[in-house]
Parts: sequence; C-alpha cells; structure tokens
Amino acid sequence: MVSVVRSFVKSWALCSLLVLAFAGVVNAADSKTAGSAAENAAEKAELVAEIAVRDSVMAVHDSACTVEKQSLRSDLEVEKAKCENWEQSYNTLKKNNETCAKALSVAVQATQEQMEQQKAKEKVDKEKENTDRMMTGASMAASFGLGMLIMWLILD
Repeated sequence: MVSVVRSFVKSWALCSLLVLAFAGVVNAADSKTAGSAAENAAEKAELVAEIAVRDSVMAVHDSACTVEKQSLRSDLEVEKAKCENWEQSYNTLKKNNETCAKALSVAVQATQEQMEQQKAKEKVDKEKENTDRMMTGASMAASFGLGMLIMWLILD
C-alpha cells in the first residue's frame, strides 16, 4: 500500500512539474503577445483540466503496474515452491533408485553364489556317483574273480 501511495505521489509531482513548466512557457508566450485576461483564464482552466486527466490516468496506470508487479511476485513465489518440490521429488527418486540398484546388485550376487554352490554340489554328487559306480563295478569284478578262484580250487 505504501508503494502505491509513493508511486502516486511521484506521478502527481512529476505531472505538476510538467504543468508548471508548460504554464511558465505559456505565460511567457502570453506576456509577449497581447491577450485578454479571459483568454488566459480559459487556457489556465483548460490546462488544469488536462493535468487532472493526466493525473488520474497516471494514478490508474501506477495502480495497474503495482497490481501486475504483485501478481508477478506471487507467481515467482509459486514457481520457486514448485521448483523446490520438484527438486525434493527428484532427490527422493534418486535415493530410491540407488537403493533399488543396491538391492538388485545384492540379489544378483546372491543368485550367482547360489548357482555356483548348486553347480559345486552337482559336481560333487556326480563325482560321488562315478566313484560309487566304479566301486560297485570293482567289487563285482573282485567277487567274480574270487568266485572263479574258489571254483578253480574246488574243482581242481
């Protein structure tokens, strides 16, 4: 409100100075030319009316400028708030993305370790199975050989 009054006073003072300057020029010109007092009074009244119109136009213009300035300031504040909100949302999303990336990395690593353990277990099982087959075959061959030896000794 103070700025509106200040701008109005500045506008009024500026217009008053312009009117006084114009009136001084007109009066100087009038004093050189021979004119009647009635014409001078009419011109003065016309000037005063013109100045009043200019003052009212300037006051309206100043108040419109002040309103526009306040509107732009409020728009700027809204945009700043939006910017801060968007920045906060971006930081939250970035943090969540980093957390998810770490969790995914841990899950992939755990899956790889589990697969390696599974492969190692399958390899051990396969080796044990091969060893069991060999032992079974060797045991059977030894039993057959021992049986043949016993038969040869009995029949001989």
